[in-house]
Amino acid sequence: MSLGDYLRYQRALRNGMDTNTLAQAMGVEHVRDLNEIEQRYRQVGDDALLEKLAAYLNVPIDELQWHRARYRKKLSAFIHAAQESGRPVALHLRHGETLRGRVLGWDLACIVLAPADGGETIIVQRHAVVDWEEMSM
Repeated sequence: MSLGDYLRYQRALRNGMDTNTLAQAMGVEHVRDLNEIEQRYRQVGDDALLEKLAAYLNVPIDELQWHRARYRKKLSAFIHAAQESGRPVALHLRHGETLRGRVLGWDLACIVLAPADGGETIIVQRHAVVDWEEMSM
């Protein structure tokens, strides 16, 4: 899950706090810094901002840095390569479940997965994917 998706999730847990309110509560001068984290598909957010976020959200800074390294373009590249090669993947979801199978298709919102166990096709919302890996054949 990208840092932007994680930040949106954390805001939702706080009654849908908007980024303006969050910036004010954290003492961040420019709300655009938080908006950029949520809207960009690449690795964004400097360590000073992450430190403020970690303190406000009461999460370890390592957790925010971990999510920052899993930016959306990185997941897109991984999913595209997996679909092209036909190699199976494991998608680790936010609630702890891991789905395994082959990528049939994807877009900016979801991933279509043919489960490894031969079950029905699964549509996975991208924002629910916390981590991913290629499975050995």
